Amino acid sequence: AQNKEFVCRGHDYERLEAFQQRMLNEFPHAIAMQHANQPDETIFQAEAQYLQIYAVTPIPENQEVLQRDGIPDNIKSFYKVNHIWRFRYDRPFHKGTKDKENEFKSLWVERTTLILVQSLPGISRWFEVEKREVVEMSPLENAIEVLENKNQQLRTLISQCQTRQMQNINPLTMCLNGVIDAAVNGGVARYQE
Repeated sequence: AQNKEFVCRGHDYERLEAFQQRMLNEFPHAIAMQHANQPDETIFQAEAQYLQIYAVTPIPENQEVLQRDGIPDNIKSFYKVNHIWRFRYDRPFHKGTKDKENEFKSLWVERTTLILVQSLPGISRWFEVEKREVVEMSPLENAIEVLENKNQQLRTLISQCQTRQMQNINPLTMCLNGVIDAAVNGGVARYQE
């Protein structure tokens, strides 16, 4: 289908590279585009066949189930990837002068949300994108979201340890070390700035 966008559910545990190869085998004359940026008009008008493949993140509809305490993780895991209408992908970029000491200060995110004609999974493994929305997230919004996601990850790991779902506490220990003694890119001090 020319100039159309689809979200496709890959096979279980299928790596993106394997999925890309499978699609290129199905469309042997297609030219693979190596980026997730929106193609320019020359690509849309071209006689050649182009294929742009990139990973997207599901946006669960049922946030209440995911945030409520006491709901087993396997049920939460189901709702994170099923009955999904909306998917997103982010493109980080720098606006203004890049601070060499703290690159987070100028790091914006262009967030694209794709809304499907029908939820996945369905009778098909792929559905067409009906609508796309693009917003820009400021460095502050971006930093807040990173912290919220890390807090959620810690809550999940703590819950798994408390309910003895995790025999080994190493994942929690590693995550805590990464938060308390963060050394990458200058650590927490860069966010405080």
